[in-house]
Amino acid sequence: MTLGELREEVWNALARHGLALHPTPPHGHHPNFLGARKAAERLLKTPEFLGARRILAGMDAVLKPLREEALRQGKELLLPHPDRPGEFLLLKDLDPRRLKRVREAYRYGVPVALEAQPVDLVLVGAVAVDEEGGWVGKGYGFPQAWLKVEAPFATLAHPLMVYPELPVEPERRVDLIATPQRLIRP
Repeated sequence: MTLGELREEVWNALARHGLALHPTPPHGHHPNFLGARKAAERLLKTPEFLGARRILAGMDAVLKPLREEALRQGKELLLPHPDRPGEFLLLKDLDPRRLKRVREAYRYGVPVALEAQPVDLVLVGAVAVDEEGGWVGKGYGFPQAWLKVEAPFATLAHPLMVYPELPVEPERRVDLIATPQRLIRP
C-alpha cells in the first residue's frame, strides 16, 4: 500500500459511512468527522493542553474547537499564514468570536519566526494514525515535513482513522491521539 492508497482508503470509508463533516467530501483534507467535538473535549482535559501557554495549531476545520478554546483560555496561538507557506502568525488576547474564518488570521496575528517562539503543544489534523503514534497527513500543507518543534504533537481521529499499525511508513509521530471514545498515549 502507498501513502496515497491509505489516504484514499480512509477518505472513502468516512464518506461511504456518512462520517465526514464540513468540508466535504473529506478527500484532500485532514478530515473533520462525526464525533470530533467529543474527541476535542477529551484532548482539552489533558495536562498537555491545560498546561500549554503557546500552542501551534493547524488551520483544519477539525481543530477549530481546540483553537477557539485555546484563545478563550487566554493562551497564545501560533497559526501558519494562510497564504504564505513557511510563515507563521501569533495571535494573543483575541476573543475567538472575532476570528470568524481561520483564513482571516492575518488580520489579528503578528508575523513571527517560528524558531524564535517556544511552543508547548502542537495541534495537527490527521488522515490516519496508529496505536504506536504513527501519523499520516493529507500530503501537503501544515504540518510541513520539515517542521521541527520540541513539543508534544496531538491530533484528533475518528476510530476508522486509527490502525493497530499503519500499513505504510508514518510521516511523523504524534504523542496524543484523541478519539470520541478514548485518549491514546503511544
